[in-house]
Amino acid sequence: MIARRLVLSAALLLALPAAAQNAKMYSVKKDASSLTYKLIHKMHTVSGKAPPSEGKAVLKPDGTIQVAVRAQVKDFDSQNSNRDTHMLEVTEAAKYPLVEVKAVGTGVKPPATFPGSVPVTLKGKLTFHGVTKDVEIPMTVKFDSEKQVTADGSFKISLEGYNIERPTLLLVKVEDELVLEPHLVFTEGT
Repeated sequence: MIARRLVLSAALLLALPAAAQNAKMYSVKKDASSLTYKLIHKMHTVSGKAPPSEGKAVLKPDGTIQVAVRAQVKDFDSQNSNRDTHMLEVTEAAKYPLVEVKAVGTGVKPPATFPGSVPVTLKGKLTFHGVTKDVEIPMTVKFDSEKQVTADGSFKISLEGYNIERPTLLLVKVEDELVLEPHLVFTEGT
């Protein structure tokens, strides 16, 4: 009985590295990817965009995908330098320089032919302004080719939930809701 368990344990241990080798590793293409925020004020909607500073994804053979992406808060550009400077102040970018998400999804299988898309909800943690909270991010994962994947999504967070004082314009605060829209292009093996 003990010998049988040892043989079974050894077989499982030998199978684990083989399964891990079948996982596909992806790196984000910084120049083709972005994280966009949208903020609503009574007078207008503001958006800013930043490239990710880092990003990795692992797609396992069972369809589980693990994603980790971060961007520098200072890199967000709304096409208005005064607004961007104020955004750096309210987010305390010098103290909290990164916005970062780490998440996992399931049911992501490459298609038989390319291109092909798969909807997935990533569940994980978003760290912003020194606060980490659970998030669910609905995404569409598009397999552009065997080596390239594009992921697009949109989700909302509360500025006050991340301890960020809402900016004001003409004595009126922006809405508490901040929409984040990741557009991430990943290439395999880089």
